[in-house]
Amino acid sequence: MLLAEDHNVVREALRLLLEATSGLEVLEAGTGREALTVALTQPVDLVLLDVEMPEMNGLEVLRAIRESKPDLPVVILSNYDDINVLQEALEAGARGYVLKVATAPQLKEAIDTALFGQGVYIHPLAARRLLGRGGHDDPAKLLSPREGQVLSMLVDGARNDEIARALSIAPRTVKVHITSIFRKLGVTNRTEAVAKAIRRELGRGRDRLGHDTSLPEAGPPPTTPA
Repeated sequence: MLLAEDHNVVREALRLLLEATSGLEVLEAGTGREALTVALTQPVDLVLLDVEMPEMNGLEVLRAIRESKPDLPVVILSNYDDINVLQEALEAGARGYVLKVATAPQLKEAIDTALFGQGVYIHPLAARRLLGRGGHDDPAKLLSPREGQVLSMLVDGARNDEIARALSIAPRTVKVHITSIFRKLGVTNRTEAVAKAIRRELGRGRDRLGHDTSLPEAGPPPTTPA
């Protein structure tokens, strides 16, 4: 795991916590450019990336990682529940957004969610800000009930075969629904769809998002990592 944080005391405390709770070796970086170099040259499984760093900020590093290593999970670490930063991070492909006031269990949950492909973790305080944002262009009205169920399971990180089994439909039908969802939401991939789903309170998600859904239930969530 790579921990990118420019404050030495905070970085050292986080490193000790991460090593104790995750069991992973923790590499360190104190600037954005150093973080990008380590992420691209070392065999890391996950990047925990501070937003505010010298040389390159966290979002710039995230976008650069996505270009070269699109499958490397990145969790953003921030002092603020800023709605614009949160949305930029999700749209850039972050697998999680954690505030520095997070508890040890919350931090571990964010890391596990990203490592095992279980969806996108958002710290509860940031989620409440994000879900409380209003809007009149709610794409939920565009989705059929079945597409709502499929999107719900995408938020949970389910694979196509898991969705097909849970909904008792053919994998080919799942692909058709996903293509339709992308078109209606104006997105091109799953990460963007999940980000928009969370912003507009679509999908069932998980209790950690702090909200209830109005979409139909899609059965029990998958237990196999995506």
